[in-house]
Amino acid sequence: MRKIRVSSVLPVSYRNELERIVFFNQEQNLVATPLVDSVHRYGVPTIVEENGCVRFSVRAFGRLQSLYAFDDMTAPARLVGVAMFLRDAPPSMVVLHLAAHEDYTARGKWAHASVVVQLLAAIRSASLRTRGIETLTILYPHEIRLRLHPPAPSASGGD
Repeated sequence: MRKIRVSSVLPVSYRNELERIVFFNQEQNLVATPLVDSVHRYGVPTIVEENGCVRFSVRAFGRLQSLYAFDDMTAPARLVGVAMFLRDAPPSMVVLHLAAHEDYTARGKWAHASVVVQLLAAIRSASLRTRGIETLTILYPHEIRLRLHPPAPSASGGD
């Protein structure tokens, strides 16, 4: 079993692998149409270096929120996925781009690591903690709008 860790920080030493996973991914053709639609709607993500780390930015919105997935079973940890998202309108968080290393996609040798699922779960969790977010929109492979419901409060034991 792979040990996947999700982080909002990516050291600049991972830049080359990040570029490869996001911009030169061999499986981009599987989502080409919605990927192009996202780029037309929000802009091309560009990599920005800040304080020894890398982040993404798009022309229309500036800096994006990003999460990175690492496989900690290797030393150093291997970058295996990235998600870029933003608060598009007051009630919605939008996932603009998702990319996974080919070995960690549904057809890869480490598919069981569920990298994309873990990235989406982390975005959902962050969205539930963000005031005013009611929906999570995922743009591809097919646009999906999920209504978010915070966990029900636990019953108190006393009167």
